[in-house]
Amino acid sequence: MSDLSFLGRLFRRRRAWTALAYLLLALTWSAAIALLALSGWFITAAGLAGAGLLLGLELFTPSAGIRAAALLRTLARYGERVVGHEAVLRVLADLRSASFTAIARLPLEAQRRMRSGDLQQRLIADIDTLDGVPLRITGPLAAAALAVLGAAGLAGWLAPWPAPLLIGGAAGLTLVASALAARFGQSRSRALVERRSRERVALLDYFGGLADLLAYRRTEPYREDLERREREQAGAVLLQERVALSADQAVQALVALSALAMLALALGWHEAGRVSAPVAVLLALMTLGLNEALSSLPGALWRSGESLQAASRLRRLGVAPTEAGGPPVQPSRPSGDLPADATFKVEELAVGFAEDPPLAAGLVFGLEIGQPLVIHGASGRGKTTLLETLAGERLPLRGSVILAGRRLEEWPEAVRYRAIGYLPQQTTLLDDTVATNLGLGLPELPDHRLWEVLETVELAAALRREGSGLAYRTGERGRRLSGGQARRLALARLLLREPPVVLLDEPFAGLDAPLERRILERISPWLQGRRVVLVTHAPDRLPADWTRLAIAPGGQ
Repeated sequence: MSDLSFLGRLFRRRRAWTALAYLLLALTWSAAIALLALSGWFITAAGLAGAGLLLGLELFTPSAGIRAAALLRTLARYGERVVGHEAVLRVLADLRSASFTAIARLPLEAQRRMRSGDLQQRLIADIDTLDGVPLRITGPLAAAALAVLGAAGLAGWLAPWPAPLLIGGAAGLTLVASALAARFGQSRSRALVERRSRERVALLDYFGGLADLLAYRRTEPYREDLERREREQAGAVLLQERVALSADQAVQALVALSALAMLALALGWHEAGRVSAPVAVLLALMTLGLNEALSSLPGALWRSGESLQAASRLRRLGVAPTEAGGPPVQPSRPSGDLPADATFKVEELAVGFAEDPPLAAGLVFGLEIGQPLVIHGASGRGKTTLLETLAGERLPLRGSVILAGRRLEEWPEAVRYRAIGYLPQQTTLLDDTVATNLGLGLPELPDHRLWEVLETVELAAALRREGSGLAYRTGERGRRLSGGQARRLALARLLLREPPVVLLDEPFAGLDAPLERRILERISPWLQGRRVVLVTHAPDRLPADWTRLAIAPGGQ
C-alpha cells in the first residue's frame, strides 16, 4: 500500500463529512468572490446612474445580493470550520487509538529498536501532521476547483469566450506551480519529519540521563548536539515558510496580472458595446477574487511531503486504515481452544541478538504443572532474553519453543497472550488508579476480588491507610509507589489472570527476605496449578524442591 492510498483509506469513512466541508469551503470562496464582484458592479452602476449615464438602476436587488453574499460567506466559513474539524478530529482520534494498538502489538524487541521518543513522535506529532491533508491540501484543491468553475461559468455567460479562458488559464498556471512545488518540496518535507523525530529522541535521551551527565560533567557535548539539531530543524522550518510565502506572493502576482488582463479585455469589450461598464468591473474584480482560493495551494502542496512521511511512519507501525476509521480494535478470539494443561517445552533453543553470538544455547527442558523451573546465573548471561523468547516477544536464534504441540510463533497472537502470563523485569504502570492498573485487559471485576489479590501481595493495608483505597493513583510510571510496591502491584495484576504458563522475571525485586517468603507462601497454591518459569539472582531463597537451571555463557 502506498502512502497516498493509505491516506485515502484513512479518511474514506469520513468522506461524507469531508465532502460537506469541501462544499462549504467552496461556498465560502464563491461568496467572497461574489461579494467583491457584485460590490464593484453595484458601485460602478450607482456612480454611472448618479452621473446620468445609466438609467433605470434598481437598487434593492443588488444591495440584497451583497448582504446575502456577506452573510453566506460568514455562515459558510463557520460551517466549514465546524464540519471540517469535526471530521478530522474524529479520524485522528481513531487513528491515535489504532496506532497505540499497533505499538502495543509490536514485540518488545521491535519497540526497543524504535526508542520511546520515536514512538511518542508517531503517536502525537505524526498523527497531528495528518490534519493538514483534508484541511490544507485536498480541501482547498477541491474547493478551488469548484470556485474556479463557478467563476468561469459566470464569465462565459456575461462575456465573450476569452473571459472564462483567462480565468481557467490563471487557475491552470497555479496548479502547475503547485505541482512543481509538491515535486521539489516533498523530499525536504519528509526529511523535516525525520529530523523532528530524531530531535525528540535526542531531547528525551538528554533529560532522561541528565543526572548521570551532570555527575560525570558530560552535559556540554550533548547540549551542543541538541543545539545543532535545533538549528538544523529551525533552518528547515524557515525554508518551508519562505517557500510557502514566496509561492503565496507569486500566486497573488499571477492573479493580479490576470485581473489586469481581464480589465483590459473587458474595457475593449465595453468599447465595442459587448458588455456594460458595471459588468466590465465585475469581471475584473471576480478574477481578482480568485486570489483567496488559489494562493494557498502551492505552499500547501510544497509541505505535502510532511503528511506523506507521517503516513509512511504510521503505516510501518502496522496501522490499518480500516481500524483507524472504525471503532476501537477489539482483541480477536483465538481460533480453537488451547488445552487447559497446555504442554510447554523448548528444543535446542538458542537466544540472544541476531548480530552477536548467542547468550545461551542448547537449552532443552519442559515445564511440568506444579513444578516451577528456577533459572539463575550471573548478570548478562541471557536470563531476561530467555524469558522474552519464551513469551514470544523475541524470536529464537535457533531451536524452537513448543506450546501445546505447536511452535509458539504459529499460534495466533490472542492465543499466545491468553496462554502465557509474563511479568517482565521492568514494572509498567499507568498514571491511573490502582483498580484501573489491576483490571487492564480483563472484564470488570468486583472490588472484593481486587482486594483479595492486594491482600495476597500485602498491599491492602498500605492502601487502606492511605484512605483512597482502590482509587489511589499510582502516578506517572508508578512514582507514588515504592519500587517494591510497584512490583507487587504488577504481580497482583498477573494473579488476576488464569494463564496456564507463567513467566516471572525477578518477581520479588525490591522486597526483603521475610516479605518475600510471606508472599511466596500465599501465591504458591496459584503457582501449583500452572507451568512456571522464575528468573532470580537469589535461588537459595526459593523452595528447595523446585527445579534449578543455571545459565552459563553460551549454554546451560
